Amino acid sequence: MFLGHIFGHFLLLLPVLVPHSNGELSIPRWTPLYKCFRMRAGMNLLRGCDTDKYCCPEPEMYLPHDTCGKSRTQPTKSREPTPNEFPWMAMLLYGHKNKKSEKLLPKCGGSLINNWHVLTAAHCVEYPFVEYPFALKSVRLGEHDTSTNPDLTVMNGITRYTHRYLEIEVDQIFVHEQFNRRKRLINDIALLRLQVPVRYTEAIQPICIPGPHMMSSHNRIFQASGWSDTGKGIPSQVLLRSFIPERHPDVCKSNDNFDFSSQICAGGLDGNYTRHGDSGGPLMETVIHGNVLVTYASGIISYGSKTCQQKICLPAFYTKTAYFFDWINSKLRSALIDSGHKMNYV
Repeated sequence: MFLGHIFGHFLLLLPVLVPHSNGELSIPRWTPLYKCFRMRAGMNLLRGCDTDKYCCPEPEMYLPHDTCGKSRTQPTKSREPTPNEFPWMAMLLYGHKNKKSEKLLPKCGGSLINNWHVLTAAHCVEYPFVEYPFALKSVRLGEHDTSTNPDLTVMNGITRYTHRYLEIEVDQIFVHEQFNRRKRLINDIALLRLQVPVRYTEAIQPICIPGPHMMSSHNRIFQASGWSDTGKGIPSQVLLRSFIPERHPDVCKSNDNFDFSSQICAGGLDGNYTRHGDSGGPLMETVIHGNVLVTYASGIISYGSKTCQQKICLPAFYTKTAYFFDWINSKLRSALIDSGHKMNYV
C-alpha cells in the first residue's frame, strides 16, 4: 500500500538521519513526509526511530567514501561466510516479463554501492543473455540463507537472529553503451537504480568502488561471493565464497577477447573459480586503511571457462571497475539531474 493511501492528506513528520564520516548517524531533523524523496513503498521499508516515528533515508546520489566497504562482522576464510560478512551482496531476482504472480528466481548477483544503486554485469540484464521471457524484477539485500528469514547466527556462543532481508523492485537499468561491441562481453557493466532508497543496517552496507588511480599489482588474492550454481541449474541455498588469485595479464594474451585496460584476469588455480550464478557479483579486494579493513569491488564477475588440467584451470575474466569509475559517476549524476525536480533536501 502506498503512503499516500495510508495517510491521505494528513502530515506525518519524519526525521532525516545524516551519516557522519565515521558511519554514525546524527540526531534526526524532522521533515514532512511528502519531502521524503521518491518514497513510494509502504511503511515496512522505513525503520522505526521512535515509538511512533519513522526514519526517512537521505538520498545518496554519489559514491560514499568514508562509510563504504566496512563489514561489522569478523572476517572468516571458510567456504560459507558468516551472515552479514559481505553486507553489500545483492541477489538479483527474475520473473516472467508479463506476469507478476510467479515466484521470482535468483540468477545473478550484484553489489550495493550507495543507498539507491546496485552494480552488476550487463549480461545479467541484457537479452539474449537473459533468456526470454525472463526479466530482472527486483533486488534482495541482507540475504544469506534463502531457506530462512531472518537467519540465525552464533556469535561468542550466543545464538541470535539477524535482520530480515529487504526486497526492492528495480526502477531503472543503465547498461554500458558499448557493451558486447568489438569483442565478446567487453564493457560488461550495468547499474541498477532501486525504486526506493535503503537505510543502512548491520546487514546492508555499500561496498567501495576503486578510483582510476588506486594502486594495484598483479598478484592480489580476491574474494568472490554469490549463490553459486550447485549443479543442474540449482543455486546454493546459502551464500558461498571463493578465493580468487589474480593471474598475470600475459596468461590471458592467448584469449583474443581479453582487454587488459578494462578487464582483470584471475582464478583457475587450485580449482578456485567463480561459477554459474555468481555473475554480476563483486570481485572483492580488502585493504587496510589505518587500522580498518576496507573492501573494494575491484571487479565484476563476467565470464570464464571450466577447462582444467590437474586442478589448474583457465582464468576467468572480470570487469575492472576502476576503469569504469567515471562511467559510474556519470550515471549517478544523470540520475540526480533527472530526479532533481523531485528532491527536497532539508
